[in-house]
Amino acid sequence: MTETGSTESIGPTGSRESTRSTESMIELVHLWKTFGEGEAAVVAVRDVSLTIERGEFVSIIGASGSGKSTLMYQIGILDTPTRGDVYINRNKVSDMGENERARVRREVLGFVFQQFNLISTFTVLENVEIPMVLRDMGVDERKEKAETLLKSLELGHRLNYYPNQLSGGQQQRVAIARALANNPEIILADEPTGNLDTKSGAVVFDILKSLNDQGKTIVLITHDPDLARKTERTIRMVDGAVV
Repeated sequence: MTETGSTESIGPTGSRESTRSTESMIELVHLWKTFGEGEAAVVAVRDVSLTIERGEFVSIIGASGSGKSTLMYQIGILDTPTRGDVYINRNKVSDMGENERARVRREVLGFVFQQFNLISTFTVLENVEIPMVLRDMGVDERKEKAETLLKSLELGHRLNYYPNQLSGGQQQRVAIARALANNPEIILADEPTGNLDTKSGAVVFDILKSLNDQGKTIVLITHDPDLARKTERTIRMVDGAVV
């Protein structure tokens, strides 16, 4: 497959139109993201068009400052592009109201970050429950589901521990359990092994691979070419553009 994965046709008015795959989970169409204005403007994402199909395991690789994390923020509806369009599940993000965007972030997308982003004053179990609280799930149901997820990641013996009582690898597994709490279709993982030793990083990657085998669409942001080679497809970024 090519990195762009989408084609264009000329519409009846002479404008360019994107031809979206019926199986696309993510599509970016001529996406730009610029920070600042005038001479101080910095282009972080430069005219990116690409498609990620349902069930793919894709890595986006590039050096620091290449724009890969900024691109993930656009895919995850955590930021708004300067120009261009984002489609999630064939739905145009710019046509969504804020409530619908929040629902997609909560129910369709799951996030795993390099820094774990766990709440230090919450137990492991409580951290995993957070997304389910936002869905107004009942107390007993969310506790049961959080416990099941943590046990599946071999953390059943750490339910009442706090994040600072865990190793980095364990904290990242908690973050993955939290990302899975609402059973999302897409997992966006931004440098999930970046703060881990080699052994713990391999465990985290294997978990992501297992989730992909179960049908989840995985987008892995990484600077590590060895890690990228283990995914089905690699999208390389340089200076904000896909190359």
